[in-house]
Amino acid sequence: MKFSLLLGTYGSRLKDLDYLFDSFDRQTYKNFEVIVGSQSNYDEINKLLEKHNFEYKHVFAGGTGCAKSRNATMNLATGDVYTFTDDDCWYRDDALELVKKYFDEYNPDIAIFQHYDPIKEKSTINYPKEEILGLSRLQTLKQATLDMWFNSESIDPHTHKFDERFGIGTEYNSGEENIYIMDAYNEGKRNMFYFPQIIAYHPYKEVNYIDKKSMLGKGPLFKRLFGPVKGLLLFIAFGFKKKREIQENNNGEFWGIFIDSLKEQLKFKL
Repeated sequence: MKFSLLLGTYGSRLKDLDYLFDSFDRQTYKNFEVIVGSQSNYDEINKLLEKHNFEYKHVFAGGTGCAKSRNATMNLATGDVYTFTDDDCWYRDDALELVKKYFDEYNPDIAIFQHYDPIKEKSTINYPKEEILGLSRLQTLKQATLDMWFNSESIDPHTHKFDERFGIGTEYNSGEENIYIMDAYNEGKRNMFYFPQIIAYHPYKEVNYIDKKSMLGKGPLFKRLFGPVKGLLLFIAFGFKKKREIQENNNGEFWGIFIDSLKEQLKFKL
């Protein structure tokens, strides 16, 4: 079994990248490739890569947005299993060995694990304690890209791509991973299994996904995930459920943000 570790990066976290690459060097399982899609600092990142011992490919992705750089790496993937790594994370030494064990035993379309901040001793996600052998449609929306490992035979990285309109660095600054896994679910790739096993480490970060900019992206995201009618109804329900939280994170404002988000959803083209 060969792994493809796909890294889209803007190239500004060189120390973090070196630390991540060190964790690749330490892997006990050696049959893997690292594919980096750089959007800036190509030469400096290439110098970092040359210091390390793993097999790698490096491509200039151009443009902005994590979805675009990830798509560029996917074109070069040759692994049986692939994952999307972050430029500020790192892996336990036996990460690939553990992931291989689960793929050998369960042969999933997608295997989902955990990441953890060993300094602050917590994770951004409140993970279930028990394994889930078959995620529901709703559960697919609660996953982090870093935790997901894909079977390339069932979800082909050369054809199953990210929607480049969504994600960090784009007009709609989140949701690209939700779309990616939901598209797979809708295509009938339902063997999505969760295992309560820490594979990666990542700094804990406070995130706010209901500030004004994020809310403007939520309308189009719901439409992209669920279609025009269901997406509209679900977004209205979401908005009213989160009304107090939206107000608390936007200086008491709700109606202006909510109406603007609805307008953005209506003009968004599938």
